[in-house]
Amino acid sequence: MELKIFFADFELIGAIFCLIATAYLVLGKSVIKKQYRALAYLEAVVAVMLFFDAFAWYYRGIQGQLAYWVVFVSNMISYIAVALLQVFYVHYVIVSMREKEKDYRILFVISGFSWTNIALIVISQFTGFIYSIDPATNLYQRGNGFPLISAIAFINSIVALSYLLSKRNQLSLYRLMALLSFVLLPTLAGGVQLFIYGYSLSNLTCFACALFIFFQAIYDNTNILVGQQKHISKQDSELQDMRTRIALSQIRPEFLYDALNSVYNLCDKDPALAKELIVHLENYLRENIQSIDMEGLVPFGRELEHTRVFLAIERFKYRDRFEAEFDIDTTDFELPALTVQPIVENAIRHGISVLPANHKGLIRISTERGNGYVKVQVTDNGIGFDMNEYYRDDSDGSSQIGIKNVRDRLKVMEDAELHVTSKPGEGTVVDIIIPTKR
Repeated sequence: MELKIFFADFELIGAIFCLIATAYLVLGKSVIKKQYRALAYLEAVVAVMLFFDAFAWYYRGIQGQLAYWVVFVSNMISYIAVALLQVFYVHYVIVSMREKEKDYRILFVISGFSWTNIALIVISQFTGFIYSIDPATNLYQRGNGFPLISAIAFINSIVALSYLLSKRNQLSLYRLMALLSFVLLPTLAGGVQLFIYGYSLSNLTCFACALFIFFQAIYDNTNILVGQQKHISKQDSELQDMRTRIALSQIRPEFLYDALNSVYNLCDKDPALAKELIVHLENYLRENIQSIDMEGLVPFGRELEHTRVFLAIERFKYRDRFEAEFDIDTTDFELPALTVQPIVENAIRHGISVLPANHKGLIRISTERGNGYVKVQVTDNGIGFDMNEYYRDDSDGSSQIGIKNVRDRLKVMEDAELHVTSKPGEGTVVDIIIPTKR
């Protein structure tokens, strides 16, 4: 087999591979989309360079007008692609950096040198300054300006290498090795070609480096995907643990003791009322336990009914110590389970239950729809508390457990908020802001 046929076949195989790599980078699933897209441009330029250089090799030395124009056009496009390679290479290097480390000024420097080479290549088609094609033999000949574009390309490589080394701490070891190979090996091969004519060493090393850099990008993407899956699994586990802890923390032992004690006392005095209390307690416990496995949101109506059940049980303990009012403007929205009931429980435990005997407590639950949100408000006329002390306790993680649990629950909703205002001797207001789709 002729040497030129061997090189041409090898370059065509490389071009096909680079085109497949380009398609994969554009269409494949990726968590580093910008890097994949930048690498796709680089692989595409390598494919163009290899494809047209292969045709130049096939038709080189074959006489005829058609062969001449194939060699003429193929050489020009291949040379232009080589000049553009450094631009897309540096673009890929920049995109590989962390966002705050990206500096596109180096890209303008590289582009300036590359466009200078492209201009010289275009001019050479009329003057033969860089290279020429003999119409009689259809053979390629270097011109007097060939060392000039080689020197410009070498300067570009030195600039790119210097920039890459200055940012080496921003890259993984494998990514750095791949990027280094793409600038070092073709540069060394290009230096050899200055003295040895007839071998496309730089093109072949470009293909080898394109192969290396492509698989390295896949390796990075796979590692990130695996890491994300592990992180998601860990988050799911933590979320499940949080749901369990919150649900169980809502079932206070003293609450159960008081409820069961009330059932015991009512069994002889009022069996029907005892049965009613048992039904309320059963519904309360069922809702709390079911909330452990709830991954999504629940309708507000369900949360409101759970709160009503809790209030019905508490009335058996506190008798006529408090009243509950409801001003429900809307129920057509969702929120995390165990969001309203813990706030109401907090109001009874810390606000109303410690009121003087001659003061009757009042808990008011209301909903109000606004522009893009729903506000759920729980108000009580309990003893209240000092907000400065509340913020101080909240900053060190020792805030009231009911409020803390609700804040944790609301984390599953983007932009959901919880606001607490209170005054000693006047009571407390808790606003839960739930975003809604407009």
